[in-house]
Amino acid sequence: MATATHSAIRGVHMTQATSNQLRPDLQKVVETITGLRQLATSTGYVTFKEQKVILDRLSSEDKALVGQALAQTEQRHQ
Repeated sequence: MATATHSAIRGVHMTQATSNQLRPDLQKVVETITGLRQLATSTGYVTFKEQKVILDRLSSEDKALVGQALAQTEQRHQ
């Protein structure tokens, strides 16, 4: 039961952290990757390597936060 509670609390924390409360450096990562994805969509230019280089510099926790923020961004644009 304690594990479920901890997971629920962590889930709330992670959700709150991604909704406009990212550190400025992580917000910049989200903006850059979003821009690269838009470039790929509009021109067909492949940007996977550039995205990987940016994400490789992050810790696992930061990657998770950026991933959640990107998912929220994509949901808003659909």
